[in-house]
Amino acid sequence: MVSKKGKRRLEYQGKVFYWFVKMNHSGIPRIHIVSEDKKICLECPLFDTEVPVTPKEIRGCLKKCL
Repeated sequence: MVSKKGKRRLEYQGKVFYWFVKMNHSGIPRIHIVSEDKKICLECPLFDTEVPVTPKEIRGCLKKCL
């Protein structure tokens, strides 16, 4: 089970995912996506920090990686 504190919930293809934005060790923001059962863990770059991240962008990351 994933800790849900500070994460946003998203359903994609019948599975539940949680996502959040966190800085990596270089200080670059990255989008982290984790499935509810922790079998899928993705990290995607955040290209434009001026624009808010939307569920549509998260679905796009999932579509590319799955």
